[in-house]
Amino acid sequence: MKKVMTIFGAIIITSFIVTSCGDASKDKKEETKSAEIIETRMDTIKDSDNGNTVTEKTVQANLSCNLFFEGIDFTDEETGKTSKGEVGERKEFKTKKSYTFCYDSEDFHHLTLKGTGGDLSFFVKVGNKLVYKKEGFDLVDKFTFTSKDFNFRMGESYSIVIKQNETTIFNGKIDSQGCM
Repeated sequence: MKKVMTIFGAIIITSFIVTSCGDASKDKKEETKSAEIIETRMDTIKDSDNGNTVTEKTVQANLSCNLFFEGIDFTDEETGKTSKGEVGERKEFKTKKSYTFCYDSEDFHHLTLKGTGGDLSFFVKVGNKLVYKKEGFDLVDKFTFTSKDFNFRMGESYSIVIKQNETTIFNGKIDSQGCM
């Protein structure tokens, strides 16, 4: 009986050692796998940090360009009644990308970009001469330019150009004429 217990004990101890060693090698394999994954992730981070270019796709801009002018205050000579000029959108500019304003009865009030887009550039030109520019901005909801940024004068022909990266996404014309 003593011999049976000794053999039985030896079998238990041997199986314990074999099982433990087997699990240890399995754990080492799992640790190695985990270490490789961590190293790979770290290498990817290191590559980005070293200045390697990462290609990002720019989402195409989706925007509208709205132009607003304000009518000049007007006094009726017969009645003496004064009418206050109102600010209004010139829808022709949004639909046809051109507008001719009456320099003797209205003044530029503001221009609003509405929508979304990244890496945008906005230019106002008279002929080939650059009057105003804003480059490298992102549009999240809306952005407004006023007469403090630029203005339109009589006798000039202006172009409004909006680009995303190097692609022109809007090109509008603004002219002036006397109407009274």
